[in-house]
Amino acid sequence: MKQRNGAARDLWAQMFERAAVDLNATMHESDEKGEAAQRELTISALRDAGWSEAQIERRNDAERLHGELENVNSPGVGPGIEYRLKHLSDRVRQAISETGDISHEKVEIAIDPVAGVSASLTNVIMTDEGILSVSSFLFRWCGLVARAYTRTLYADIAHWTSPGSSPKDDRELLLKNPTVVLYWFRIFVSFSGTGTHVLVPFRPSSPMEFHLFEQVAWAMEYFTIAHEFGHHVLSHRSIDEDPKMQEFQADAFAAKVCERLEFEPFPLLSNPYTRTCAGASLMLLALEILRAFESRDGNGSTVAETHPTAKDRIAKISVRNLMQPKQLEVDQEFNGTVSRIMSAVASIMHEAREAGGNALVANIKQQLHDTEMEMRDSESSQPDEESA
Repeated sequence: MKQRNGAARDLWAQMFERAAVDLNATMHESDEKGEAAQRELTISALRDAGWSEAQIERRNDAERLHGELENVNSPGVGPGIEYRLKHLSDRVRQAISETGDISHEKVEIAIDPVAGVSASLTNVIMTDEGILSVSSFLFRWCGLVARAYTRTLYADIAHWTSPGSSPKDDRELLLKNPTVVLYWFRIFVSFSGTGTHVLVPFRPSSPMEFHLFEQVAWAMEYFTIAHEFGHHVLSHRSIDEDPKMQEFQADAFAAKVCERLEFEPFPLLSNPYTRTCAGASLMLLALEILRAFESRDGNGSTVAETHPTAKDRIAKISVRNLMQPKQLEVDQEFNGTVSRIMSAVASIMHEAREAGGNALVANIKQQLHDTEMEMRDSESSQPDEESA
């Protein structure tokens, strides 16, 4: 369905123009030679991960199916990012339409050319239109967290899915897999220090990991997008309303939408991470750890002022099917596994921050700041063309 939201598009064009000229804007400059080299690196990494030539070719064929967008709201941010957001949004729109609600038609989508992990809804004043925007590294974040989670789970799936173990047992098991622990640490340091994945080595999923990894990543992304659509559909426009209550309401809305997306991304394979909203739990808990890395006090208190804790949000999400005992059991099983794994990850990451992680992130941020200042000084010292 083609949206005609003139006010939203005009507002976003102004916002994007201002953001795109910033020195830190995450704009992508086309470089055929560099892109060709990146493709070769990707193919080499896939071979190392155990992919056959036929599997690699099928993967490349699937990526080539991505067509050109009729309307590009965020030109130059990065190849394929707005296409992915549109695909996710279209599926969410379809799920909302099945309920008879058409208010989602008043939402435009866009990629904010900034680093970091964010998704937000901007209401257009004096209209019923809105802009759903995500940061340009949101999907990369979801992919990395999903891959780290998959590898943690597969390290001992019987342990993580069996009751009876203690947090101490969970920590000890995770610490027996230093490669996985380091992978988690690199993700949080990279995104807290730079807002990007630049410090995380590219280690694609193996053929064995592929289906679970894809299910988890898509479940995280679908919930995130559906949550922002929820704010619009539920008319969360008044600043006088309780922001934490609005978050709970948007979560509940997103959970209902995700139930309708159970067979994503594989049409014949049920995705329990979408159906149970365990993907949402993973997203919330991973973000909570990231905020601890980012905040000076180490507990992410700034976000907590406007958002409920991940624990409180997950508690509501995981018991939403209280009147359906069988589904409730499945919901709690999957959300419980995610919570156990992320609790162990959080505990180890807390120790890593205390042992030098905080200093490392601060050092990275300082170096980036110094580089930015040098660039600004260099730019301001250039002679003006008109006066030259």
